[in-house]
Amino acid sequence: MSDRFITVETPEGRSSKLRITGSDTNENLSATLANAKLALNTRCGERGICRGCQVSCTSESANESVTLRSCQTLTAELPADLLSIQIPNSSWPDQSLLGVSHFEIRPSDKQLYTNGKGLGLAIDIGTTTLAGALWDLSNNTCLAHASLANPQRRYGDNVLSRISYSIETENGIQNLQSSLIKKGIAPLIRTLCKSASRDISELGQAYAAGNPVMLHTLAGQSLKGLSTYPFKPAFLDPQELEAEPLGLAIPCSLQLLPSFGPFVGADILAGALAASFHTTQTPSLLIDFGTNGEILLKYETGYFATATAAGPAFEGGRLSCGASAGEGIISSLTFQNNAWSYTLCSGEPDSPARGISGAAYVDFIADALANDLINEFGRFDREHPCTHIRTDGDDKEAIVKICEDVWISEADVAEIMQAKAAIGAGISVLLEKADIEVDDLNSIFVAGGFGYFLNPKNAVAIGLLPSVREEKIETIGNACLGGLSAILQSDYSTEIETLRSQCETVELNLIPSFKDHFTDCLLLEPIE
Repeated sequence: MSDRFITVETPEGRSSKLRITGSDTNENLSATLANAKLALNTRCGERGICRGCQVSCTSESANESVTLRSCQTLTAELPADLLSIQIPNSSWPDQSLLGVSHFEIRPSDKQLYTNGKGLGLAIDIGTTTLAGALWDLSNNTCLAHASLANPQRRYGDNVLSRISYSIETENGIQNLQSSLIKKGIAPLIRTLCKSASRDISELGQAYAAGNPVMLHTLAGQSLKGLSTYPFKPAFLDPQELEAEPLGLAIPCSLQLLPSFGPFVGADILAGALAASFHTTQTPSLLIDFGTNGEILLKYETGYFATATAAGPAFEGGRLSCGASAGEGIISSLTFQNNAWSYTLCSGEPDSPARGISGAAYVDFIADALANDLINEFGRFDREHPCTHIRTDGDDKEAIVKICEDVWISEADVAEIMQAKAAIGAGISVLLEKADIEVDDLNSIFVAGGFGYFLNPKNAVAIGLLPSVREEKIETIGNACLGGLSAILQSDYSTEIETLRSQCETVELNLIPSFKDHFTDCLLLEPIE
């Protein structure tokens, strides 16, 4: 078979030629595209159970384009007269992320180091995104921060998918580790050093944190112990990883923070330091929104922590026009006079929108609920002038158009409601265990890139956050990165040990009331 060249069009309007050789015909189209640096959003680990890798194919003989799931389509099965492949925005993993690497460190009475040398590195290894900060240790100054999409997303958009992939695929854990390091952490470090105009050889300290699954993939440790109950992770204690065997060209080892439990990771422990939970005397919540949502409750005599499978919806995943916050992506929505207006995360104000951030979906649900466009079950009013019926082949769905090429469907709202119910039920269980009422909470800290653009009032209105006064809610950005940065500046070893010894991790699947709380939280109503 002679080589074929097919035009591939990306959502940004860029076109490139995809070369298909004889050796490509026995692999899936998604793999062929990935090899050509056109990797798609294969969030289910290429198992064909999502639409993250759908593409449209235009052939010379066909009257209309055909939609294919590229992970289930062999390259050999492509039409002989195929002219072009169009990649929709929903299948394109956005590498330009805003808000993910921004962080705050709440005031603390800790004594800062005064004799540091060289550079310090902090890396947050998230399920969906990676973020890093580079510090000058001689004067405790942050020189640069940056983020990018976790390249492991092609193997699944959540920790369970990646656990399955590592077990079911030959060399699965090695593939996860190699992808994370070579295509994620290493480029992130180079970006940070380039941005700061400093050489990588100056690195003297490096710390990383993440949930236990991410840390296991970084260390190349088996995920089998995290696949079935009772969970037996290979490690939860601090780890020191030598850089050279990992394939990292840094002159120091990589220190991994300890985790609370099998699915409650080092990331929220670091976040607790950023929020100064170790000095908090009143009931407080720290919620780290992400694919693996983590929640930490401070109560009178200690802490409760849990993790809940929120999924990728808060980052725009699995949503019709969802996207990570970036240029041309809607960051907020408002409804007035039967019309939607929006603000973009970045870019020219009059630029066309090309996607919707997770925070903007919260705005939509809150305003749509308040204006009777949707009900408490998330169902659209078919008679409302804003509601349209969209046809996709044999499928018909109710949608609301935000602008010409951007819309929100009932299925999108249902996805957000599932994610918010997972978080809400987790919060309710922890409050129940601590015998604390919502009114008893003194502070709620919202962490994660999702919270960067989040409107707290709207989050409370739909039941994503407990119903407290708005002044009690504080967004602190990437709390994991903030906590790691604090560790580079002062000794928190005592605080870390105290947090771990006083914290009880709660496995929600073992709590009888969790299902009831989850069902209650599916409704669009405040958490009282």
